[in-house]
Amino acid sequence: MRDRGCQRSKRLLGSSSERRLIVVRVRFVVLLVLACSSLPTTVAHAGGVAISQHLFGEDGWPRLVANHYPYNAEAVPTWKVCSPECGPTVAVATHGSYQPGPTAAGTTFEASTTVDGTTTTARSRIWGGRVTNTALPTLAGAAVVGQVVTPAAGTWAGGWGDDTSLLGVRACSTPTAEDCRAMNAASLQPGHPSQVIIDRAYTGWYIGAIERRTAAQSVFVAIGYHFPAGQISGLPAPRPGQTVSAGALIGPITDPSPAPPPESAPAPPFRPRVALRKRAARRGGSLLLGTLICSKPCVARVTLRHGTTATTRRIVVRHERASIRLWPGTFSRRATSLRVTTRFDGFSTMRHGTVRLPPRTLS
Repeated sequence: MRDRGCQRSKRLLGSSSERRLIVVRVRFVVLLVLACSSLPTTVAHAGGVAISQHLFGEDGWPRLVANHYPYNAEAVPTWKVCSPECGPTVAVATHGSYQPGPTAAGTTFEASTTVDGTTTTARSRIWGGRVTNTALPTLAGAAVVGQVVTPAAGTWAGGWGDDTSLLGVRACSTPTAEDCRAMNAASLQPGHPSQVIIDRAYTGWYIGAIERRTAAQSVFVAIGYHFPAGQISGLPAPRPGQTVSAGALIGPITDPSPAPPPESAPAPPFRPRVALRKRAARRGGSLLLGTLICSKPCVARVTLRHGTTATTRRIVVRHERASIRLWPGTFSRRATSLRVTTRFDGFSTMRHGTVRLPPRTLS
């Protein structure tokens, strides 16, 4: 019998705006089960009608669900509004669920079914008036990355007397509550922790408590939400309304951790260079052919060639620059130019060039 009642509640919830499920991609959302554990486990021993759920809608007005036990498709409940006593009150609706709209505090409702000529009735609990928030929820903790913040419930009036609150934390990109995201799933359905550790991704955002008022016999579709570390939630926070209240925002969130040191620019790769003169210049008793340039100590092997005659010198560059010189007696006085080839130790590239010699080259 309970399974049939649960199935009936599923159909009712599927058509209700209060239980409408909007699936928003967070990272992934997994549909698990329809939780029916909140439905009553006792009915009339001899069978008959029972009010299985005392609920209210997003507008804060009552909703009720009645079922006949054992299940009978023909036994559709008929509803009466009782204020304060039913007596001969005319029936107002015939349906498994009933939404009376604005209803005064102190009202009760009666459901009845007739099967095989036998009529049974069930009376609801006393309605306490429209569900209304009388004090906003609060948030304990500092708006600092890495800190734990904990929402606390506000106060409410009206309802069925055993209603509960789902508490959560929302983050908004502005202090005027624009673009607000759910930082956890606690305000969307039961069974989720309400505390939040502030992630660095929310630096500069504003946070506050969020509270959804719900009837104790509400049925929830169980959803698995995943909130990846280091990312802003993609799940919109519940919007404030008659049965949803949002506390004051605090922030902006700050990150006290020291900023990482700036990355130094990588040193340019070491590339030795050769600057040859077009025409050799006399420097004392030698001819200056060019300059070896290294940003750090290096070794070069410089070959000077005239015709079939060549000589190679090993030059160590210790202080960024060293000269390539031609000393007297190296080549014939008739030489008019030299072919210069340079190879640096540790580098495969050779550098070539030709330097003209002045008349009357040193002999």
